[in-house]
Amino acid sequence: MPRTHRPLETADRFRALFADRAIRAAEAHAAGFTRDQLRAAVRRGLLASPRRGTLIASPDHGSGLDAYDAWRCAHLARVATRMALLGPTAVGTHASAAAVWALRIIDSPGPEVVTAIKPGEADFAAPGLVVRNGELPAHVVRRIDGLLVTDIRRTAIDLARGQALPRALIPLDDAARRLVARASGTEGPALRYAVHDQKWRTIARRELDDAIMTCRGWPGVVAVRDALEHVDPASESPFESRSRGWFLEGGIRSLEIGAPIRVGATTYWADFCDREHRVIGEADGWAKYGVTADEVRRALRAERIRQDRLASDGWTFVRWSGGDSRWDVVTRMQAALR
Repeated sequence: MPRTHRPLETADRFRALFADRAIRAAEAHAAGFTRDQLRAAVRRGLLASPRRGTLIASPDHGSGLDAYDAWRCAHLARVATRMALLGPTAVGTHASAAAVWALRIIDSPGPEVVTAIKPGEADFAAPGLVVRNGELPAHVVRRIDGLLVTDIRRTAIDLARGQALPRALIPLDDAARRLVARASGTEGPALRYAVHDQKWRTIARRELDDAIMTCRGWPGVVAVRDALEHVDPASESPFESRSRGWFLEGGIRSLEIGAPIRVGATTYWADFCDREHRVIGEADGWAKYGVTADEVRRALRAERIRQDRLASDGWTFVRWSGGDSRWDVVTRMQAALR
């Protein structure tokens, strides 16, 4: 029989032996870890491989932080330090503004470089800092905790400029969802319904259209205009947004996003669904199951019950994780819909 891999146990033992130290894979093998055990833990996001042949415990495992949150905490400190040196007219942009807003950035933690625009200042770069000369309209600039940054609309557009559709949708979907939450005054479970209300969706789209007008002449704006046609505030994670971009580019346009499905007296939510073909798509980012081992076990138990009930009601599941290739995800979904 093939050996059963328990990634949580692997990650717990790895952290107990090596703490937060990056080690060579050979050292992990010498400590009794098999290649398959380590690969399974990396696929689940419990271990990270920052470069080939090197392993480290992921920031989220045992710390309560996922990789984005860990990056954000560190980057906010860099932003506060460097922006203070630039003076009161400097405005944080791109990933630096995203860190202030906690806006999800392009599908991995962003660079360690602080980016800013400062009117009347010649372009310059220094270690950990890039400053561009330019003027920003006052209505797309906000002061947050003493820092001037681009507002969430303009920040999302700057991050999406020049990106292919799957990557552009990540910040744009997140911004649209925040705009719906602000306009509707909802959060939590109520927001899951509000993002499907055409009134709030129209308001969010209008806000993004207004912000893109402030980018006329900036590079990469054409890609954002194209991506805005596909923005959906019902998307709940960067992984879902990127997956939807894959489907759209693969010609799959029938999927409902963040969809409520009733089975008896219970409402379940699907990342993607096609009601005609009774297909549910699930983008299984590991973080959605919790942080601690107990949280993950409870979440997986609940997920098994949910899938059994939906399957009994005639639904077919297509699941994928961060380790699956774009080609595999799209072709499996196409096969299920056929």
